[in-house]
Amino acid sequence: MNASIVMTKSLGFLQGILESEWLVSILSLLVFLFVGCGYVSTSDYLSHVDSITITPVDIEDPDFTYERSTGKLYDEIVREAMVDRFSQKWRDGNDAQLDLVIRDYDIKAIDFDGNNRPIRLQMKLLVDYTFRDQVRNKLVEQNDSYQQIHEFFLVSGRGEPPETIGEAKNRLVEELVDDLYSLLAEQW
Repeated sequence: MNASIVMTKSLGFLQGILESEWLVSILSLLVFLFVGCGYVSTSDYLSHVDSITITPVDIEDPDFTYERSTGKLYDEIVREAMVDRFSQKWRDGNDAQLDLVIRDYDIKAIDFDGNNRPIRLQMKLLVDYTFRDQVRNKLVEQNDSYQQIHEFFLVSGRGEPPETIGEAKNRLVEELVDDLYSLLAEQW
């Protein structure tokens, strides 16, 4: 019986406190402050950056040197595609800098037909990139082992149109540019 009297008095005390408007207001304000303190909008993180320099692309793998159909070097192809894509957000200039190194290019068969002939291939680029805020002299993003993978069919009738090696390399570059733009320009 004594426990129920103590419990009733305790509940009455708490009810009296919660009915006080000023206490509810203070608690609401404290909750708002604590919840809001950890939130930082990344959309304004690089708002001071109006321009970007995309340095010449360094390609270390001799198998990814030039496009056979045009004879154009892949370092130029990748850099031009990066400049075109990043110019949607920033103009050419020195507020930020993107350095790109293509360390490795690999192509391998991942699916075979009944006669053990390849019908689907996988291309992979291993890329290092560094994205710097030159205005504030800060490293924004760095990845020393970014992988870009493109899988494609050599034969028709598999749900996707077949691609040649050259078409697949071009697609691999397009996907690399799109993914890096999404990671570096749209995120910030």
